Amino acid sequence: MSENTVIEMIIDHLKGRFPKDCPRCQRRFVTLRDFYLHTTAVGNPVSHDLEAGDLTPQSPLGAVAVSSCQCGEPIALTSAGMPIFRYWSLLLWASTETRRRSIPVAELLNGLRDKVRAKVLSDSD
Repeated sequence: MSENTVIEMIIDHLKGRFPKDCPRCQRRFVTLRDFYLHTTAVGNPVSHDLEAGDLTPQSPLGAVAVSSCQCGEPIALTSAGMPIFRYWSLLLWASTETRRRSIPVAELLNGLRDKVRAKVLSDSD
């Protein structure tokens, strides 16, 4: 599986999570693009299952990336609701890539987040 395929799979999943509202200011993010235009990435994305070395979890702990709303409230985008076989394929790809590239998981996930954001922002809705 190519990195571009992985990026498209992540975008496809995340687009299905919208609209999404900020719990503090109630700003409605209508689309993933709208969300990325009006939030700032915070910290490192985390894949709990990948960190635990479980590439086929029966009850996934999931992955999460946090962004900050303009009001300062953290808002999470997660892998919740992703079909399990798709999630497993992403975990396997990430595990393989970290070994192949000799990089830590955090570096891979940060790079993916940046590429997902850039692709969404460069595409028109």
